[in-house]
Amino acid sequence: MTNERRRYYRINDEASLAVEQIGNAEIDARLEDFWENEHAFSIRNNFNFQIEQHIADRHKIDSKMPELGRYLAVLEKQIERLTNKLVGDDNDHAMAQKSVNLSAQGIAYCDDQVPEQDALVELKLKLLPSGFRLVIIARVVKIEKDQGDDQGNNRVSLDFEHLHEADREILIKHVHGKQMESLGSSQAS
Repeated sequence: MTNERRRYYRINDEASLAVEQIGNAEIDARLEDFWENEHAFSIRNNFNFQIEQHIADRHKIDSKMPELGRYLAVLEKQIERLTNKLVGDDNDHAMAQKSVNLSAQGIAYCDDQVPEQDALVELKLKLLPSGFRLVIIARVVKIEKDQGDDQGNNRVSLDFEHLHEADREILIKHVHGKQMESLGSSQAS
Protein backbone atom coordinates (compact mmCIF):
# COMPACT_ATOMS: atom_id res chain seq x y z
CA MET A 1 0.00 0.00 0.00
CA THR A 2 1.22 3.47 -0.78
CA ASN A 3 1.31 6.36 1.65
CA GLU A 4 -0.79 8.32 -0.85
CA ARG A 5 -3.67 5.98 -0.15
CA ARG A 6 -4.08 7.47 3.33
CA ARG A 7 -4.59 10.95 1.89
CA TYR A 8 -8.14 10.07 0.89
CA TYR A 9 -11.09 9.47 3.20
CA ARG A 10 -12.58 5.95 3.04
CA ILE A 11 -16.26 5.01 3.22
CA ASN A 12 -18.32 1.86 3.33
CA ASP A 13 -20.69 1.95 0.39
CA GLU A 14 -22.65 -0.02 -2.19
CA ALA A 15 -21.43 -0.07 -5.80
CA SER A 16 -21.69 -2.21 -8.91
CA LEU A 17 -18.44 -3.54 -10.26
CA ALA A 18 -16.79 -5.90 -12.70
CA VAL A 19 -13.13 -6.88 -12.44
CA GLU A 20 -11.04 -8.38 -15.25
CA GLN A 21 -7.43 -9.40 -14.71
CA ILE A 22 -5.08 -8.08 -17.38
CA GLY A 23 -2.66 -10.69 -18.69
CA ASN A 24 1.07 -9.86 -18.61
CA ALA A 25 1.28 -10.01 -22.41
CA GLU A 26 -1.43 -7.39 -22.84
CA ILE A 27 -0.52 -4.86 -20.10
CA ASP A 28 1.30 -2.38 -22.37
CA ALA A 29 -1.43 -2.44 -25.02
CA ARG A 30 -4.21 -2.06 -22.42
CA LEU A 31 -2.47 0.85 -20.72
CA GLU A 32 -1.86 2.60 -24.04
CA ASP A 33 -5.50 2.07 -24.97
CA PHE A 34 -6.62 3.34 -21.55
CA TRP A 35 -4.75 6.63 -21.97
CA GLU A 36 -5.09 7.12 -25.75
CA ASN A 37 -8.67 5.97 -26.35
CA GLU A 38 -10.73 7.17 -23.45
CA HIS A 39 -13.60 4.88 -22.55
CA ALA A 40 -17.05 6.34 -23.19
CA PHE A 41 -17.53 6.59 -19.40
CA SER A 42 -14.42 8.75 -19.11
CA ILE A 43 -15.42 10.96 -22.04
CA ARG A 44 -18.72 11.79 -20.33
CA ASN A 45 -17.04 12.29 -16.95
CA ASN A 46 -14.40 14.55 -18.52
CA PHE A 47 -17.14 16.60 -20.21
CA ASN A 48 -18.92 17.10 -16.88
CA PHE A 49 -15.62 17.90 -15.12
CA GLN A 50 -14.76 20.61 -17.66
CA ILE A 51 -18.25 22.13 -17.40
CA GLU A 52 -17.89 22.30 -13.61
CA GLN A 53 -14.52 24.03 -13.91
CA HIS A 54 -16.17 26.85 -15.89
CA ILE A 55 -19.33 27.40 -13.86
CA ALA A 56 -18.16 30.87 -12.77
CA ASP A 57 -17.59 31.80 -16.43
CA ARG A 58 -21.06 30.56 -17.34
CA HIS A 59 -22.64 32.64 -14.58
CA LYS A 60 -20.88 35.76 -15.92
CA ILE A 61 -22.05 35.00 -19.46
CA ASP A 62 -25.60 34.32 -18.24
CA SER A 63 -25.75 37.68 -16.43
CA LYS A 64 -24.09 39.79 -19.16
CA MET A 65 -25.37 38.03 -22.29
CA PRO A 66 -28.46 35.95 -21.45
CA GLU A 67 -29.06 34.95 -25.09
CA LEU A 68 -25.57 33.47 -25.35
CA GLY A 69 -26.03 31.79 -21.97
CA ARG A 70 -29.24 30.10 -23.15
CA TYR A 71 -27.54 28.98 -26.36
CA LEU A 72 -24.59 27.50 -24.43
CA ALA A 73 -27.04 25.69 -22.13
CA VAL A 74 -28.71 24.10 -25.19
CA LEU A 75 -25.33 22.99 -26.55
CA GLU A 76 -24.35 21.51 -23.17
CA LYS A 77 -27.62 19.55 -23.00
CA GLN A 78 -27.14 18.22 -26.53
CA ILE A 79 -23.58 17.10 -25.79
CA GLU A 80 -24.76 15.48 -22.56
CA ARG A 81 -27.47 13.59 -24.46
CA LEU A 82 -24.88 12.35 -26.96
CA THR A 83 -22.45 11.22 -24.27
CA ASN A 84 -25.25 9.48 -22.35
CA LYS A 85 -26.11 7.57 -25.55
CA LEU A 86 -22.45 6.60 -25.92
CA VAL A 87 -22.36 5.19 -22.39
CA GLY A 88 -25.68 3.35 -22.38
CA ASP A 89 -26.52 0.58 -19.92
CA ASP A 90 -25.23 -2.29 -22.08
CA ASN A 91 -22.38 -3.29 -19.75
CA ASP A 92 -24.40 -3.16 -16.53
CA HIS A 93 -25.46 -6.81 -16.83
CA ALA A 94 -21.83 -7.89 -16.30
CA MET A 95 -21.56 -5.88 -13.08
CA ALA A 96 -22.40 -7.20 -9.62
CA GLN A 97 -23.61 -5.00 -6.79
CA LYS A 98 -21.30 -5.30 -3.79
CA SER A 99 -20.64 -3.79 -0.41
CA VAL A 100 -17.34 -1.97 -0.80
CA ASN A 101 -14.86 0.09 1.15
CA LEU A 102 -14.03 2.95 -1.19
CA SER A 103 -11.72 5.95 -1.46
CA ALA A 104 -10.37 8.02 -4.34
CA GLN A 105 -7.24 5.82 -4.23
CA GLY A 106 -8.62 2.30 -3.85
CA ILE A 107 -11.40 -0.15 -3.16
CA ALA A 108 -11.92 -3.33 -1.16
CA TYR A 109 -14.70 -5.84 -1.75
CA CYS A 110 -15.55 -9.49 -1.12
CA ASP A 111 -15.86 -12.07 -3.88
CA ASP A 112 -15.28 -15.73 -4.66
CA GLN A 113 -13.46 -14.89 -7.92
CA VAL A 114 -10.03 -13.57 -6.95
CA PRO A 115 -7.42 -12.08 -9.29
CA GLU A 116 -3.76 -12.87 -8.63
CA GLN A 117 -1.82 -10.94 -5.98
CA ASP A 118 0.00 -7.92 -7.52
CA ALA A 119 -1.83 -8.34 -10.85
CA LEU A 120 -3.21 -5.40 -12.79
CA VAL A 121 -6.96 -5.47 -13.31
CA GLU A 122 -9.47 -3.40 -15.22
CA LEU A 123 -12.18 -2.29 -12.81
CA LYS A 124 -15.51 -1.10 -14.13
CA LEU A 125 -17.22 0.71 -11.30
CA LYS A 126 -20.74 2.14 -11.12
CA LEU A 127 -21.36 4.48 -8.21
CA LEU A 128 -24.77 4.33 -6.59
CA PRO A 129 -27.22 6.01 -6.63
CA SER A 130 -25.71 8.55 -9.07
CA GLY A 131 -25.02 5.95 -11.76
CA PHE A 132 -21.63 7.47 -12.64
CA ARG A 133 -19.46 4.82 -14.26
CA LEU A 134 -15.68 4.69 -14.14
CA VAL A 135 -13.03 2.53 -15.76
CA ILE A 136 -9.89 2.19 -13.65
CA ILE A 137 -6.68 0.20 -13.99
CA ALA A 138 -5.86 -1.03 -10.48
CA ARG A 139 -3.35 -3.28 -8.77
CA VAL A 140 -4.31 -6.12 -6.44
CA VAL A 141 -2.53 -5.16 -3.22
CA LYS A 142 -4.10 -7.58 -0.76
CA ILE A 143 -6.15 -10.77 -0.74
CA GLU A 144 -7.52 -12.04 2.53
CA LYS A 145 -8.79 -15.62 2.29
CA ASP A 146 -11.90 -16.63 4.25
CA GLN A 147 -12.52 -13.01 5.25
CA GLY A 148 -15.61 -12.51 3.15
CA ASP A 149 -19.27 -12.21 3.82
CA ASP A 150 -22.37 -13.33 1.95
CA GLN A 151 -20.94 -11.69 -1.21
CA GLY A 152 -17.83 -13.86 -1.35
CA ASN A 153 -15.23 -15.71 0.68
CA ASN A 154 -12.25 -13.48 -0.11
CA ARG A 155 -11.63 -9.81 0.60
CA VAL A 156 -9.80 -8.19 -2.31
CA SER A 157 -8.10 -4.80 -1.98
CA LEU A 158 -7.22 -2.80 -5.10
CA ASP A 159 -5.05 0.29 -5.36
CA PHE A 160 -5.98 2.62 -8.24
CA GLU A 161 -2.89 3.07 -10.44
CA HIS A 162 -4.36 4.50 -13.65
CA LEU A 163 -7.34 6.82 -13.33
CA HIS A 164 -8.39 9.79 -15.44
CA GLU A 165 -8.42 13.09 -13.54
CA ALA A 166 -12.15 13.64 -14.10
CA ASP A 167 -12.88 10.16 -12.75
CA ARG A 168 -10.82 10.79 -9.61
CA GLU A 169 -12.76 14.03 -9.06
CA ILE A 170 -16.02 12.10 -9.33
CA LEU A 171 -14.74 9.61 -6.75
CA ILE A 172 -13.65 12.39 -4.40
CA LYS A 173 -17.04 14.12 -4.67
CA HIS A 174 -18.90 10.83 -4.22
CA VAL A 175 -16.93 9.88 -1.10
CA HIS A 176 -17.25 13.41 0.29
CA GLY A 177 -21.00 13.40 -0.34
CA LYS A 178 -21.42 10.06 1.42
CA GLN A 179 -19.25 11.28 4.30
CA MET A 180 -21.38 14.42 4.70
CA GLU A 181 -24.55 12.32 4.49
CA SER A 182 -23.21 10.04 7.23
CA LEU A 183 -22.22 12.97 9.45
CA GLY A 184 -25.64 14.56 8.94
CA SER A 185 -27.50 11.39 9.88
CA SER A 186 -25.30 10.79 12.95
CA GLN A 187 -25.87 14.36 14.18
CA ALA A 188 -29.63 14.03 13.67
CA SER A 189 -29.72 10.94 15.91
